Amino acid sequence: MAALSNDASVRNHQDCEIILQAIRIARGFEMRGAYNAAKLFWALAFSCEIQLSNAIGIQDGVDQLDSEIEALLSVAKLEETDPQWVAMMRRGQQGARENRTILLTEIPEASVCRRCGEMILGDSSSGCPACHAQALTLRIFPPIYYLEPLPREQALSALASAPREMEAAMRGLNAEQLSRPSKPGEWAIRDVAWHVLVAQGLLAGRLEKMLAEVDPPLPSVPAWAVDAIDSLSTSEILQQYSSSRQATVERLSRLAAEEWWRTGQHDEFGQVTVLQQASYFAKHERSHFPQLSEIRRALGV
Repeated sequence: MAALSNDASVRNHQDCEIILQAIRIARGFEMRGAYNAAKLFWALAFSCEIQLSNAIGIQDGVDQLDSEIEALLSVAKLEETDPQWVAMMRRGQQGARENRTILLTEIPEASVCRRCGEMILGDSSSGCPACHAQALTLRIFPPIYYLEPLPREQALSALASAPREMEAAMRGLNAEQLSRPSKPGEWAIRDVAWHVLVAQGLLAGRLEKMLAEVDPPLPSVPAWAVDAIDSLSTSEILQQYSSSRQATVERLSRLAAEEWWRTGQHDEFGQVTVLQQASYFAKHERSHFPQLSEIRRALGV
Protein backbone atom coordinates (compact mmCIF):
# COMPACT_ATOMS: atom_id res chain seq x y z
CA MET A 1 0.00 0.00 0.00
CA ALA A 2 1.04 3.60 -0.50
CA ALA A 3 2.96 4.99 2.44
CA LEU A 4 1.15 7.73 4.38
CA SER A 5 2.56 10.64 6.33
CA ASN A 6 1.50 11.03 9.96
CA ASP A 7 -1.04 13.70 8.98
CA ALA A 8 -2.34 11.47 6.18
CA SER A 9 -2.59 8.53 8.56
CA VAL A 10 -4.71 10.57 10.94
CA ARG A 11 -6.96 11.67 8.08
CA ASN A 12 -7.16 8.06 6.89
CA HIS A 13 -8.32 6.95 10.35
CA GLN A 14 -10.84 9.81 10.58
CA ASP A 15 -12.31 8.97 7.18
CA CYS A 16 -12.66 5.31 8.13
CA GLU A 17 -14.47 6.38 11.30
CA ILE A 18 -16.81 8.54 9.22
CA ILE A 19 -17.55 5.63 6.87
CA LEU A 20 -18.27 3.28 9.75
CA GLN A 21 -20.48 5.79 11.56
CA ALA A 22 -22.39 6.67 8.37
CA ILE A 23 -23.11 2.97 7.70
CA ARG A 24 -24.25 2.41 11.28
CA ILE A 25 -26.63 5.37 11.02
CA ALA A 26 -27.91 4.21 7.63
CA ARG A 27 -28.66 0.72 8.94
CA GLY A 28 -30.32 2.18 12.02
CA PHE A 29 -32.61 4.31 9.87
CA GLU A 30 -33.42 1.28 7.73
CA MET A 31 -34.45 -0.65 10.83
CA ARG A 32 -36.89 2.17 11.60
CA GLY A 33 -38.20 2.19 8.02
CA ALA A 34 -36.77 5.68 7.39
CA TYR A 35 -35.37 4.71 4.00
CA ASN A 36 -35.01 8.18 2.47
CA ALA A 37 -33.01 9.24 5.51
CA ALA A 38 -30.87 6.08 5.29
CA LYS A 39 -29.90 6.70 1.66
CA LEU A 40 -28.15 9.96 2.59
CA PHE A 41 -25.77 8.13 4.93
CA TRP A 42 -25.15 5.29 2.50
CA ALA A 43 -24.24 8.00 -0.03
CA LEU A 44 -21.94 9.70 2.47
CA ALA A 45 -20.14 6.43 3.18
CA PHE A 46 -19.63 5.74 -0.53
CA SER A 47 -18.44 9.31 -1.14
CA CYS A 48 -15.85 8.95 1.60
CA GLU A 49 -14.69 5.62 0.15
CA ILE A 50 -14.12 7.17 -3.30
CA GLN A 51 -12.46 10.33 -2.00
CA LEU A 52 -10.20 8.46 0.41
CA SER A 53 -9.08 5.99 -2.25
CA ASN A 54 -8.40 8.91 -4.63
CA ALA A 55 -6.36 10.70 -1.98
CA ILE A 56 -4.21 7.64 -1.28
CA GLY A 57 -3.91 6.85 -5.00
CA ILE A 58 -5.29 4.18 -7.32
CA GLN A 59 -2.80 1.62 -8.62
CA ASP A 60 -3.47 -0.43 -11.75
CA GLY A 61 -0.02 -1.83 -12.46
CA VAL A 62 0.18 -5.56 -11.76
CA ASP A 63 3.19 -5.23 -9.46
CA GLN A 64 1.52 -2.47 -7.44
CA LEU A 65 -1.73 -4.46 -7.27
CA ASP A 66 0.17 -7.53 -6.08
CA SER A 67 1.76 -5.46 -3.32
CA GLU A 68 -1.59 -3.96 -2.28
CA ILE A 69 -3.24 -7.41 -2.20
CA GLU A 70 -0.50 -8.87 0.00
CA ALA A 71 -0.79 -5.92 2.40
CA LEU A 72 -4.58 -6.29 2.54
CA LEU A 73 -4.48 -10.03 3.16
CA SER A 74 -1.94 -9.64 5.95
CA VAL A 75 -4.23 -7.20 7.75
CA ALA A 76 -7.59 -8.86 6.99
CA LYS A 77 -6.28 -12.38 7.79
CA LEU A 78 -8.60 -13.80 5.14
CA GLU A 79 -6.27 -16.70 4.50
CA GLU A 80 -7.18 -18.01 7.95
CA THR A 81 -10.91 -17.30 7.87
CA ASP A 82 -11.95 -17.37 4.19
CA PRO A 83 -9.46 -19.47 2.20
CA GLN A 84 -11.95 -19.92 -0.67
CA TRP A 85 -12.16 -16.15 -1.16
CA VAL A 86 -8.39 -15.86 -1.04
CA ALA A 87 -8.09 -18.59 -3.69
CA MET A 88 -10.47 -16.63 -5.95
CA MET A 89 -8.59 -13.41 -5.27
CA ARG A 90 -5.37 -15.14 -6.29
CA ARG A 91 -7.09 -16.37 -9.44
CA GLY A 92 -8.19 -12.83 -10.27
CA GLN A 93 -4.71 -11.57 -9.47
CA GLN A 94 -3.23 -14.05 -11.96
CA GLY A 95 -5.78 -13.19 -14.65
CA ALA A 96 -4.95 -9.51 -14.32
CA ARG A 97 -1.24 -10.31 -14.50
CA GLU A 98 -1.89 -12.23 -17.73
CA ASN A 99 -3.82 -9.21 -19.08
CA ARG A 100 -6.84 -11.27 -20.11
CA THR A 101 -10.57 -11.44 -19.55
CA ILE A 102 -11.47 -13.30 -16.35
CA LEU A 103 -14.50 -15.48 -17.07
CA LEU A 104 -17.45 -16.22 -14.80
CA THR A 105 -16.45 -19.90 -14.83
CA GLU A 106 -13.20 -18.91 -13.11
CA ILE A 107 -14.61 -16.57 -10.47
CA PRO A 108 -18.30 -17.14 -9.65
CA GLU A 109 -20.96 -14.76 -8.39
CA ALA A 110 -20.06 -12.89 -5.20
CA SER A 111 -22.61 -11.75 -2.62
CA VAL A 112 -22.69 -10.51 0.96
CA CYS A 113 -25.36 -10.93 3.59
CA ARG A 114 -26.78 -7.54 4.51
CA ARG A 115 -27.66 -8.84 7.96
CA CYS A 116 -24.47 -10.47 9.24
CA GLY A 117 -21.84 -9.65 6.59
CA GLU A 118 -21.15 -13.25 5.55
CA MET A 119 -19.40 -13.41 2.14
CA ILE A 120 -20.82 -15.99 -0.26
CA LEU A 121 -19.21 -17.30 -3.44
CA GLY A 122 -21.27 -18.94 -6.17
CA ASP A 123 -24.90 -19.98 -5.91
CA SER A 124 -26.64 -17.96 -3.20
CA SER A 125 -30.18 -19.23 -3.83
CA SER A 126 -30.22 -20.93 -0.41
CA GLY A 127 -29.62 -17.64 1.36
CA CYS A 128 -26.99 -16.87 3.98
CA PRO A 129 -25.35 -20.02 5.41
CA ALA A 130 -24.39 -18.14 8.59
CA CYS A 131 -27.54 -16.34 9.74
CA HIS A 132 -30.05 -17.92 7.31
CA ALA A 133 -31.15 -14.58 5.82
CA GLN A 134 -33.25 -15.11 2.69
CA ALA A 135 -31.53 -15.07 -0.71
CA LEU A 136 -33.46 -12.03 -1.95
CA THR A 137 -32.03 -9.94 0.90
CA LEU A 138 -28.39 -10.58 -0.04
CA ARG A 139 -26.36 -7.96 -1.86
CA ILE A 140 -24.99 -9.35 -5.12
CA PHE A 141 -21.90 -7.65 -6.52
CA PRO A 142 -22.00 -7.44 -10.33
CA PRO A 143 -18.60 -7.43 -12.09
CA ILE A 144 -19.11 -3.76 -13.05
CA TYR A 145 -21.78 -1.19 -12.28
CA TYR A 146 -22.40 -0.71 -16.00
CA LEU A 147 -24.64 -3.80 -15.80
CA GLU A 148 -27.15 -2.10 -13.50
CA PRO A 149 -30.07 -1.44 -15.90
CA LEU A 150 -31.19 2.09 -16.70
CA PRO A 151 -34.80 2.99 -17.48
CA ARG A 152 -35.33 2.25 -21.18
CA GLU A 153 -35.83 5.88 -22.21
CA GLN A 154 -32.73 6.99 -20.33
CA ALA A 155 -30.62 4.28 -21.98
CA LEU A 156 -31.94 5.25 -25.42
CA SER A 157 -31.33 8.95 -24.81
CA ALA A 158 -27.78 8.34 -23.61
CA LEU A 159 -26.95 6.12 -26.59
CA ALA A 160 -28.44 8.63 -29.03
CA SER A 161 -26.61 11.67 -27.66
CA ALA A 162 -23.16 10.11 -27.29
CA PRO A 163 -21.93 10.71 -30.88
CA ARG A 164 -22.81 14.41 -30.60
CA GLU A 165 -20.84 14.66 -27.38
CA MET A 166 -17.90 12.90 -28.98
CA GLU A 167 -18.01 15.27 -31.95
CA ALA A 168 -18.14 18.32 -29.68
CA ALA A 169 -15.05 17.10 -27.81
CA MET A 170 -13.13 16.89 -31.11
CA ARG A 171 -14.27 20.22 -32.53
CA GLY A 172 -11.50 22.58 -33.60
CA LEU A 173 -8.72 19.98 -33.46
CA ASN A 174 -6.60 19.01 -36.45
CA ALA A 175 -5.52 15.48 -37.35
CA GLU A 176 -2.17 15.82 -35.57
CA GLN A 177 -3.78 17.02 -32.36
CA LEU A 178 -6.38 14.26 -32.46
CA SER A 179 -3.63 11.65 -32.79
CA ARG A 180 -1.28 13.10 -30.17
CA PRO A 181 -1.40 11.50 -26.70
CA SER A 182 -1.17 13.75 -23.67
CA LYS A 183 2.01 11.88 -22.72
CA PRO A 184 3.86 8.77 -23.97
CA GLY A 185 1.98 5.55 -23.38
CA GLU A 186 -1.38 7.26 -22.90
CA TRP A 187 -4.33 7.33 -25.31
CA ALA A 188 -4.89 10.10 -27.82
CA ILE A 189 -8.41 11.33 -28.63
CA ARG A 190 -8.31 9.13 -31.74
CA ASP A 191 -7.67 6.08 -29.54
CA VAL A 192 -10.70 6.88 -27.40
CA ALA A 193 -12.83 7.30 -30.53
CA TRP A 194 -11.64 3.96 -31.92
CA HIS A 195 -12.35 2.21 -28.63
CA VAL A 196 -15.88 3.59 -28.57
CA LEU A 197 -16.43 2.52 -32.20
CA VAL A 198 -15.32 -1.04 -31.37
CA ALA A 199 -17.67 -1.07 -28.39
CA GLN A 200 -20.55 0.13 -30.57
CA GLY A 201 -19.88 -2.76 -32.95
CA LEU A 202 -20.12 -5.18 -30.04
CA LEU A 203 -23.44 -3.67 -28.92
CA ALA A 204 -24.91 -3.84 -32.42
CA GLY A 205 -23.82 -7.44 -32.94
CA ARG A 206 -25.02 -8.66 -29.55
CA LEU A 207 -28.35 -6.90 -29.96
CA GLU A 208 -29.09 -8.66 -33.25
CA LYS A 209 -28.00 -12.01 -31.85
CA MET A 210 -30.15 -11.70 -28.73
CA LEU A 211 -33.20 -10.69 -30.78
CA ALA A 212 -32.75 -13.49 -33.32
CA GLU A 213 -31.85 -16.38 -30.99
CA VAL A 214 -33.02 -17.75 -27.65
CA ASP A 215 -30.50 -16.95 -24.89
CA PRO A 216 -27.49 -17.17 -27.24
CA PRO A 217 -23.84 -17.31 -26.13
CA LEU A 218 -22.15 -13.89 -26.09
CA PRO A 219 -18.36 -14.27 -26.15
CA SER A 220 -16.49 -11.54 -24.30
CA VAL A 221 -14.24 -9.31 -26.40
CA PRO A 222 -11.69 -6.98 -24.76
CA ALA A 223 -12.51 -3.89 -26.82
CA TRP A 224 -9.41 -2.09 -25.54
CA ALA A 225 -7.23 -4.77 -27.15
CA VAL A 226 -8.67 -4.48 -30.68
CA ASP A 227 -6.01 -2.88 -32.87
CA ALA A 228 -7.04 0.32 -34.59
CA ILE A 229 -7.22 0.52 -38.38
CA ASP A 230 -4.51 3.04 -39.24
CA SER A 231 -6.05 3.93 -42.60
CA LEU A 232 -9.11 5.45 -40.92
CA SER A 233 -8.90 9.10 -39.94
CA THR A 234 -10.43 10.23 -36.67
CA SER A 235 -13.27 11.92 -38.56
CA GLU A 236 -13.96 8.66 -40.43
CA ILE A 237 -14.01 6.76 -37.13
CA LEU A 238 -16.51 9.27 -35.77
CA GLN A 239 -18.64 9.00 -38.91
CA GLN A 240 -18.77 5.20 -38.70
CA TYR A 241 -19.58 5.40 -35.00
CA SER A 242 -22.38 7.90 -35.57
CA SER A 243 -24.04 5.98 -38.40
CA SER A 244 -23.82 2.63 -36.61
CA ARG A 245 -25.15 4.14 -33.39
CA GLN A 246 -28.09 5.76 -35.20
CA ALA A 247 -29.07 2.37 -36.63
CA THR A 248 -28.80 0.79 -33.18
CA VAL A 249 -30.94 3.48 -31.55
CA GLU A 250 -33.57 3.11 -34.27
CA ARG A 251 -33.56 -0.66 -33.78
CA LEU A 252 -33.97 -0.35 -30.02
CA SER A 253 -36.71 2.27 -30.43
CA ARG A 254 -38.83 -0.23 -32.36
CA LEU A 255 -38.60 -2.99 -29.74
CA ALA A 256 -41.71 -4.20 -27.96
CA ALA A 257 -41.54 -3.93 -24.18
CA GLU A 258 -40.93 -7.64 -23.72
CA GLU A 259 -38.04 -7.67 -26.18
CA TRP A 260 -35.95 -5.54 -23.83
CA TRP A 261 -35.92 -8.57 -21.52
CA ARG A 262 -34.56 -11.04 -24.07
CA THR A 263 -31.37 -12.60 -22.77
CA GLY A 264 -27.96 -13.86 -23.77
CA GLN A 265 -25.26 -15.79 -21.89
CA HIS A 266 -22.14 -13.66 -21.54
CA ASP A 267 -19.07 -15.69 -20.59
CA GLU A 268 -17.75 -12.92 -18.32
CA PHE A 269 -20.99 -11.53 -16.84
CA GLY A 270 -23.45 -14.42 -16.97
CA GLN A 271 -27.01 -13.94 -18.22
CA VAL A 272 -27.66 -10.42 -19.47
CA THR A 273 -30.71 -8.73 -20.99
CA VAL A 274 -31.01 -6.38 -23.95
CA LEU A 275 -31.69 -3.58 -21.47
CA GLN A 276 -28.56 -4.43 -19.52
CA GLN A 277 -26.47 -4.38 -22.68
CA ALA A 278 -27.90 -1.02 -23.74
CA SER A 279 -27.24 0.33 -20.24
CA TYR A 280 -23.75 -1.19 -20.13
CA PHE A 281 -22.55 0.48 -23.30
CA ALA A 282 -24.21 3.81 -22.48
CA LYS A 283 -22.39 3.93 -19.13
CA HIS A 284 -19.15 2.57 -20.56
CA GLU A 285 -18.97 5.41 -23.08
CA ARG A 286 -19.63 8.04 -20.46
CA SER A 287 -16.79 6.67 -18.34
CA HIS A 288 -14.40 7.51 -21.20
CA PHE A 289 -15.69 10.96 -22.12
CA PRO A 290 -13.85 12.80 -19.31
CA GLN A 291 -10.64 11.51 -20.93
CA LEU A 292 -11.36 13.66 -23.97
CA SER A 293 -11.42 16.86 -21.94
CA GLU A 294 -8.37 15.79 -19.95
CA ILE A 295 -6.40 15.12 -23.13
CA ARG A 296 -7.39 18.49 -24.58
CA ARG A 297 -6.28 20.27 -21.42
CA ALA A 298 -2.98 18.37 -21.35
CA LEU A 299 -2.31 19.32 -24.97
CA GLY A 300 -3.18 22.94 -24.31
CA VAL A 301 -5.96 22.94 -26.90
